[in-house]
Amino acid sequence: MHSFELEDIKRIAELPYDWELLNNCTILISGGTGFLGTFFTNVMKYRNKIFNSNIKVVSFSRRGGVSDNTVTCLKSDIAASISYNGRADYVIHLASNTHPEQYKNDPVGTIVNNIYGCKNLLDYSKDNNVKRFLLASSCEVYGECLETPVDEKYCGYIDFNTARAGYNEAKRTCEALCQSYLEQYGVDSVIVRLSRVFGVDNTKADTKAMAQFINKAIKNEDIVLKSDGKQKYSYVYIADAVSGIICALLGGKCGDAYNVSNDFDGMTLSDIAEYIAGKSGKKVIYEIQNDSSVSKAKNALLSNEKIKSIGYTPLYSTKNGIERTINILRGEKM
Repeated sequence: MHSFELEDIKRIAELPYDWELLNNCTILISGGTGFLGTFFTNVMKYRNKIFNSNIKVVSFSRRGGVSDNTVTCLKSDIAASISYNGRADYVIHLASNTHPEQYKNDPVGTIVNNIYGCKNLLDYSKDNNVKRFLLASSCEVYGECLETPVDEKYCGYIDFNTARAGYNEAKRTCEALCQSYLEQYGVDSVIVRLSRVFGVDNTKADTKAMAQFINKAIKNEDIVLKSDGKQKYSYVYIADAVSGIICALLGGKCGDAYNVSNDFDGMTLSDIAEYIAGKSGKKVIYEIQNDSSVSKAKNALLSNEKIKSIGYTPLYSTKNGIERTINILRGEKM
């Protein structure tokens, strides 16, 4: 593991959150070997090693994985059932298709895995009286933001009569399920609406724009931008994304949703592409295409003031996160 990755884990694990709530607890995570789940688990391992927190992680994923003193990896399809007889104290739903190629190739699975997985995990939470259920939702629930930046009260604008909208609508339905299980069964739940997460992801071939840009920079190739690049999006570096998840898990108000993002630095998608291309002395080539798998939103800027009010502070700007990601992939020091 690169020293910057270790530094990221250490910085998040030592933030002034109410960590004692997790001491001697078991956390069940769907998508535990994925991008977010892997970083989250590494933070828990650090807490155990340095602070003797005795946190146990039960990780559900289709890949399974290697268990150790902190994590028990179980190969499971949570959309079918929850194959775990033990009792967890916290449940975190991270599992989902998360990038355009997956939406295009498996639109049905994108919907089913989100919604059925969420229902099965909520049923487990209800039956086992867990302390808290956390849903990793998405900025995609807002669709096109007709006013920006949007806070958690904004209801969004989405053309739902497309296959691409399956992801957006699945996340919306999952949020509604959380509210329904709270109302009907008293399941304590919180929701984090993650903006576009980026960083070093060794778990999949990511086809999101940011990941493609960074991949081109690593290969010293020109960046191909398939739009005019005028979009304004909120992003969040992987370390800050997991920080937001932990912040909401430990300090969020039951039933509330929280936007998680870096502070907006004014950069459009084109600005980001040009910035990354400049890291390799390359250029941006504009090839406007009509790709049905890509979000059509032109404005998707999130306000992060609500989660800041409960103790969240993004440690990295978007530029900082990009630089760290490129340098980690290149094996360089900053």
